[in-house]
Amino acid sequence: MLKYYRLAFIAILGCLILPGCAMLRDTSQTEAYNRFAIRAAQAQLWNEAIFRWKQVINIDPDDSKAHNNLGVAYEAVGNMDKAIAAYQRAAELEPGNKYYRLNYRRCRIHLRRSGVDAEKALHVEEKPPSTEQ
Repeated sequence: MLKYYRLAFIAILGCLILPGCAMLRDTSQTEAYNRFAIRAAQAQLWNEAIFRWKQVINIDPDDSKAHNNLGVAYEAVGNMDKAIAAYQRAAELEPGNKYYRLNYRRCRIHLRRSGVDAEKALHVEEKPPSTEQ
């Protein structure tokens, strides 16, 4: 009987520890993708950086830093619609971050002033996500 309790204890302990290990593995994986993406961006390999930051977001959809960096990369390749969406998501996830809000606002203003996509710029939300001060 004691043998079964011991096995049950080990099984329960395994169920508690393994999910934690899986989360730790995902965190290290996202950190590796992020480091790679930063190096790619520094080398002006924007499509590679976009790919890696998308991988980070697939693993952790609430990673505001990855969304902001993805916005930078999209902006660098001229995909302003996706850049604005990425900046907006970063600002929604971390509304207290002034850099995310600034990137979001700056990108919208640039799109509006460019005149190329003036029609699309009119449909972009005028206010950045609300922030609590």
